[in-house]
Amino acid sequence: MRNQNLSRASRGFTLVEVMVGVMIGLIATVVIFQVFAVSEGQKRTTTGGSDAQQNGGFSLFQVERDIRMAGYGLNHMALLGCQINGWYEPGGAGFTFRLVPVEITNGAAGAPDEIRLTFGSSDLFMAPAKLLQTMPSPSAVYKVDNRFGFREGDLVVAAEAGRDCSLAQVSGVPGTPGQSDNVIHNSGNYTNTQGANVPTQYNRPGGLPPPGDISYNAWNPATNTGGRLYNLGPAPTVVTYRIRNSRLEAVNGLTPGVVGATAVLSDGVVQLQAQYGYDGNGDGRVPLTAPSNAAVVLGANADSWSDSMPAAATPVDWSRVIVVRLVVTARSQTPEKPDPVTGLCNTTTVLPKWVAPDPGAVPPGVDLDVRAAFADVNEWRCYRYRTFEVVVPIRNMVWFPIVS
Repeated sequence: MRNQNLSRASRGFTLVEVMVGVMIGLIATVVIFQVFAVSEGQKRTTTGGSDAQQNGGFSLFQVERDIRMAGYGLNHMALLGCQINGWYEPGGAGFTFRLVPVEITNGAAGAPDEIRLTFGSSDLFMAPAKLLQTMPSPSAVYKVDNRFGFREGDLVVAAEAGRDCSLAQVSGVPGTPGQSDNVIHNSGNYTNTQGANVPTQYNRPGGLPPPGDISYNAWNPATNTGGRLYNLGPAPTVVTYRIRNSRLEAVNGLTPGVVGATAVLSDGVVQLQAQYGYDGNGDGRVPLTAPSNAAVVLGANADSWSDSMPAAATPVDWSRVIVVRLVVTARSQTPEKPDPVTGLCNTTTVLPKWVAPDPGAVPPGVDLDVRAAFADVNEWRCYRYRTFEVVVPIRNMVWFPIVS
């Protein structure tokens, strides 16, 4: 009797009991995965928004910081706006840029703008030196009236109103200033401030190729015309901020043709728009309520926010660009899942807005077209966006010395 009871107790679970247990386990697994999916979606949304916040905020800070420096060392109104021709020896490539603090290249059909910023690095505030004699050739020595502040290795710009400008690098300043005021810009070597012998980088043997091969005239005090020599210092900045493949890039305009000239600053940045703040009436301010135009209207004596400067802009016109406003739009790194019924994303259904150009609209602002960053016309709806806008004074233009 005892053996029979023991045998019956050791039989284990019945098939029905096992199936019930498996069913309970499967239900629990489904619930766990559902909770995980919801949690992962919330995490993706939170992380994506945070990524957009960080990338957009950093991008705006980077551009804003350099705008505040723009124009440092460009302290002679008569030469603003000239095109500078230069040559970078290590890269074997020429380059050009305009002698203005900020230059905006307007993107076509809503594409992102590009912003080029220029400022010097000299630790000495100085007016451009005057050329004492007409240059017999483009490669001739610059003979100036005052060599104070010029050092070997400095980048200098030779300029004359009505002509293109030329970039060169000082390779020698022989003798004592006041006794010998020659500034040599030969290809070869120079001695830097640490005493090391290093090669020049901006003096092409034989001079700049056309149309950069320009000689400049001696300064005429009777007419206040002639050649002058800017000193931009040993490490000036010419940087272009642009968007490529949903990344904000900084392109060093002084080092073309070499690896590393383009640096990626932020991922997930899909839009960059900027406008000049033009002080047309000369009162030193541009109201936020000033009209927004496609281009500055020269001679209108009115303030405006404009996408571009006309080709006919004079140095005085460029000096009246005293502020820039810009907007940066960043997207989340990871797309949200599409709607299970339609198969289409509906995370974002309306384009981001830039409020400043049209605050009176309903809803306020103008659309920022982010669709060009995606191969599929509907893919942009799968992401979340953060928009950052700011108004930045060009301090070195506000403080610009008025020289007749």
